[in-house]
Amino acid sequence: MTGRTIRTLAATTLLTTAAGSAGCGYLLHPERRGTQSGTIDSATMVMDLLWLLPGIVPGVVALIVDFSSGAIYVRGRAAVVPLSPDRRLVVRLPRSSKPTRLEVRLVTSARREVAREMISVGPTMTKDQSVELRLGPGETREPVFLEVQRDDGASARLSMPL
Repeated sequence: MTGRTIRTLAATTLLTTAAGSAGCGYLLHPERRGTQSGTIDSATMVMDLLWLLPGIVPGVVALIVDFSSGAIYVRGRAAVVPLSPDRRLVVRLPRSSKPTRLEVRLVTSARREVAREMISVGPTMTKDQSVELRLGPGETREPVFLEVQRDDGASARLSMPL
């Protein structure tokens, strides 16, 4: 092999490795690692699928790494969650590796509680377990927000009204 061929091969390998790093959600989004489900990031998916062009192996490896690590899933996308016509909301419960009690409630912007449920989550819960919150007829005309509080006091509130 000539020196020019070796340099061309080395440059091609270097560019391929650099492009592979730029097209992998595992390296681009380390904060997403460990996410088990959610909305798939279309940009990361397209970059992974583009790896199918040079060959089946790089594309499949990119997809396996991103799906198995969870780096392909987007966290925290804002979504409008409307109440159903019969004024109820069904919330799918998260899985937890340790038993935890959650308080799920609907509150007004003035923090007045209009619906509340206490639930337990943990490793023994069934798949796709959910809780239903129901507003009574004429309960409130104010915007209603979803709040969740853990037994250790940590809480979260959906930023958009239902």
